[in-house]
Amino acid sequence: METDLTALGSADYRTFHRQLKAIEIGSELRIAYLGNITLDFLPPFVAVHGAREGWLAKAHIGHFGQYFQELHSQEFADFRPEIVVLVLSLRLLRPDATAQMTTLSPEERQVLRDDVLGEVESWVKQALAATPAILLVGNFPLPATPALGVADSAETYGEMEFHLELNLGLMRRMRACSRVQILDVNRVAARIGYRQAFDTRLLHLSRMEWTEALMAGLGQEIVRHGIAAKGSARKCLALDLDNTLWGGIVGEDGALGIRIGHGDAESEAFLAFQQRIRTLKDRGILLALCSKNNPADVEEAFRLRTEMPLKPDDFSARAIGWNPKHQGLAQIAADLNIGIDAIAFIDDNPAEIALIRQKLPMVECLLLPPDPAAFVAALDNLTCFEKAVVLADDAGKARQYRQEAERMRFSAGHDSMDDYLAQLQMEVEIGPVEAGHLPRVHQMFAKTNQFNVTTRRYTLGELEAMLESPDHRLGMAALRDRFGDLGIIAAFILIENGARLHIDSLLMSCRAMGRGVETAIMNFIKQQFGTQAHLSILSAEFIPTEKNKPAAGYFADQGFRPSAHYPGLPYVLHKKDLVIKPCDWIKTKGASLWK
Repeated sequence: METDLTALGSADYRTFHRQLKAIEIGSELRIAYLGNITLDFLPPFVAVHGAREGWLAKAHIGHFGQYFQELHSQEFADFRPEIVVLVLSLRLLRPDATAQMTTLSPEERQVLRDDVLGEVESWVKQALAATPAILLVGNFPLPATPALGVADSAETYGEMEFHLELNLGLMRRMRACSRVQILDVNRVAARIGYRQAFDTRLLHLSRMEWTEALMAGLGQEIVRHGIAAKGSARKCLALDLDNTLWGGIVGEDGALGIRIGHGDAESEAFLAFQQRIRTLKDRGILLALCSKNNPADVEEAFRLRTEMPLKPDDFSARAIGWNPKHQGLAQIAADLNIGIDAIAFIDDNPAEIALIRQKLPMVECLLLPPDPAAFVAALDNLTCFEKAVVLADDAGKARQYRQEAERMRFSAGHDSMDDYLAQLQMEVEIGPVEAGHLPRVHQMFAKTNQFNVTTRRYTLGELEAMLESPDHRLGMAALRDRFGDLGIIAAFILIENGARLHIDSLLMSCRAMGRGVETAIMNFIKQQFGTQAHLSILSAEFIPTEKNKPAAGYFADQGFRPSAHYPGLPYVLHKKDLVIKPCDWIKTKGASLWK
């Protein structure tokens, strides 16, 4: 069974944190902690959970109660946080009002609610202006026992209603900005149990009433937000079958003998597990099967056991047979055209999990607990699928991969690539990035590796700033063909510097590779460049990585030449040398990047 870090004791966390500080390895994640409580004890818990994701969590702890002033301090600016956490204790923020809640009229409680929300909103506005970081704003835990006891529910705008509306108001106000997320302190406390999450003795001693159990839970929760902010969520969940998606062994028990459905506790536990997995698909996580089984037995199980929530079409790839499972996972990665490090794997067999960890250490593995009733909780404890927002494009991921399979079959029926491309009926729409496109564009900057000329990772805040910059042009491309809409599949950043227009970044989804779309995009950039009289040079660079070899020859293929006169700029193209490269099989619609 997997180690649940939230169940470790404080001594374990301190030991692990000391070891992490000694070795200092991993990708750096800078987090600033601000609030009106003592936050010095929280960063070690975050660091331990972050290390599990391969991060080296660095902390800046603001001065007690100086959460407004810290935003404008030089120390804060020099730290350059990627995430800023704001946590406020309502008891310390408005001590008189909260202590006398029962004496306040309903109208006075509403004024108090709006006063608190106004202060948080004011801080958020200042923070958004001060830093491009993601802001995590903590909500307010509900009281374990309201002052009026059971009579509180009969009270007009009672204490519980006040807290519920306070948190709802916070959520609704923060939702307006894509760089602000709610750190759900209340949910984490409820999961632990309010009496185990808070200790008022600590509040009086150190201005911090959180127990170590709550800090362990919040450490994991902050790391979840970090995964979402950095766009490092896994793309695919690969699953075993026997005693994982259903009870029993289909090859021995038969399709009608496996246990899933209603009628007994074990069958219902597997049913609930499949239902939970189905929600991951709805969030844009690809599902795959990796199982040692006879394919015909598996097909029969899905055909006969119609009560299963998961259907064959829910799985975008399969590796069912008798080969070792590490080979199956490698095949799944190849079939989906994703990195092996983008996969998480779930199995009930310790030997299989141990083999995957040995052969493919970059794969996130979950060994299921012995009791199927605990499967859902074990899945929920995984942090590797977090996204800041679920986009319409995410919900259609499985459909897009089915469409890609249709394209492959369609391709097989054509004698030449030119004929296949012409028959695809591709239409690409290229134009400026608008604010509503930023979540998807940021997602692409965080994830795209193969066709990515520089692999620069820009935060959401940095992209927002570029939209407002007069020197930057953010562009994107959306693609559709005879089989469906692929959505936004490419993004690029152009920077003006005098008479030169520089291609800072250009990246494209692997789903669009091999069709000439990259040529249509460059033709558009050239045309836009050509319309601007003050520009005479188009420059670009390629920064090689282990994964971006498909983009290595891109600029040379598009007519750029090595630069001899511009140090640090490997490729240039003069306006007089502009040539539009033919790609007649793509219908292009463009909108100007200059307004």
